[in-house]
Amino acid sequence: MSDENNDIQMINCQDSLDISVVGTLGDELKVALDNGQSVQLQANDVGKADAAALQLLCAFFLDAQVHGIEIKWIEPSDELRRAATATGLSEHLGLQEMPLH
Repeated sequence: MSDENNDIQMINCQDSLDISVVGTLGDELKVALDNGQSVQLQANDVGKADAAALQLLCAFFLDAQVHGIEIKWIEPSDELRRAATATGLSEHLGLQEMPLH
């Protein structure tokens, strides 16, 4: 579920970021890395996030950093931020400075 323009690739996160979407999300993230474009993660609808999906996103953030790809969260949900904090991954995902609503 991505939208592409010349320099930014949008990835829409599903309402449930859990192990059931890791395969599909992983494929989208790999395409984003291969394209080398900046990435925006739309995450306002995320109502559930588990460690498997968050670990996948952490690996993506690390790979993107190595390749000089900028990643930006668009409206990350409170639930996503809570899950990242609970798993100790908020800093790795760039969510540590975003206040909860």
